[in-house]
Amino acid sequence: MSGFQSAPSNDGSDQNVAEIGGRGGRIASVLSALALAFSGLSFYESVLKTAALEVYVPPVIHYARDQGGDVELFAIPITIVNSGARTGTALTMELTVENLRADAPVKTKRYYSAFIGEHSPKDDEVNRAFAPLSLAGRATFSDTVRFYPEGNPLPVLVDDAGDYRFTLKLTTAVPAYPGILDGLLRREIPPIAFERTLPWISEQQLGMRRATIPMHDKNWQPTTTPATAEAAR
Repeated sequence: MSGFQSAPSNDGSDQNVAEIGGRGGRIASVLSALALAFSGLSFYESVLKTAALEVYVPPVIHYARDQGGDVELFAIPITIVNSGARTGTALTMELTVENLRADAPVKTKRYYSAFIGEHSPKDDEVNRAFAPLSLAGRATFSDTVRFYPEGNPLPVLVDDAGDYRFTLKLTTAVPAYPGILDGLLRREIPPIAFERTLPWISEQQLGMRRATIPMHDKNWQPTTTPATAEAAR
């Protein structure tokens, strides 16, 4: 019959186009959600993450005496890393030392962070008093902290060579009016414990010469080149 037009056939191509468009929309939504999550994580890490202070102590520290040999001290190189985005402040450092010798007359003493810097062989050297350490986000502090005994310095704890156990604790500042985020994400810094060995002791060198004696980890060995090792042999 002239003038009759047949209806276009539906071979499923429209349905395929719709399915492809639907899958493309879902992929775009997933990519947008991932981008949003990544942006939120980056914002948290760079702006919102609370201060997270971590403390590191090397395998060698030093023992010394002050004021004619009556006041003992520990000079400990300390590194503090703030892995958070916000500023963190270490107010004080407390050191507890235990003499592991069974017959030691003094078993445990406490020490406080008194000065910054190495123990000087000169008794008239100007001391840098320890002050609260403020570390901005991603900042690092590295220096030697000298710990002096709390209260009466006598009798001394270290009276002979041997093994000693140390426990180092940081006291950090807490905001006067912490926000909800600070309360949820803030964490306390756990004390770190380590043992060091005093290989020898000399009252004369400690008192009169103001010498320092290295205390090392039992498993620590100094790094040497083949040439220095041969010379040592």
